[in-house]
Amino acid sequence: MNLADHVKKIELRLSATERDVLAFILAEQEFVADATLSAVAHRAFTSTSSVIRLTQKLGFTGFGELKFFIKNSLAHSPTPSEDLVGVLRSDVEATLTTMEGTDLSEILRWIAGARTLYCFATGYAQQLATEEFAKSVISSRRFTVVLPTINEFRASTAVMGPEDMVVIVSLSGATDGLEEILHEMELRGIRILLIAARSDGYIAQHADRTLTYTSTPTMTSINTGLHHSFVGLNVLLDYVARSLIVYNEQQLESRRS
Repeated sequence: MNLADHVKKIELRLSATERDVLAFILAEQEFVADATLSAVAHRAFTSTSSVIRLTQKLGFTGFGELKFFIKNSLAHSPTPSEDLVGVLRSDVEATLTTMEGTDLSEILRWIAGARTLYCFATGYAQQLATEEFAKSVISSRRFTVVLPTINEFRASTAVMGPEDMVVIVSLSGATDGLEEILHEMELRGIRILLIAARSDGYIAQHADRTLTYTSTPTMTSINTGLHHSFVGLNVLLDYVARSLIVYNEQQLESRRS
């Protein structure tokens, strides 16, 4: 049994931080199998005590037993056979095809007119991509705030208003724990843009617009089915950021003429 199968068999009640750490461990099992506790905590942007609590919730006596379990599962894993380059190419092409057929004018107008653009990502890889997107938007002179945790997201709704905008970056578009926050934003009239690989999750039902990217699960030696390519997400976010630059230039030229 591999770690992903083990996780599926037990009932877990995890905090947002613990979910992020678990996602990191699942994605970086080869690193975790040979790393120290402090190294894993550092790479996962958390404390050693948080990692230990998570391992205990997973049913292990400690970090050492978790490492042994991962090493054992990796030793009995099949050899990868998937065309990884082909998967990446397909994700990029599919994402660009979707974006070429999408009218971004309304979304760009919202971003350009927002007092503050709040960004929240539901996972580790998504957050890295979101932080780069935020830097690009800031260069377009938009005040942008990346909310690193769900608790900060919840607290920030108190200062949000109709003149603000929220971008939620997700994989499934169905991450637990956001229902109350989304309801609060709807009551406050705050525009919500969801960026996800799927548009049938509950978050899309609360969003004003949804943009989708392609993310194909990649078969690896770990065989978890949880290793998704996020190259499509990065392409989509870069596409939006570049489109915003073009939009702002067009608006500037329009005012000059």
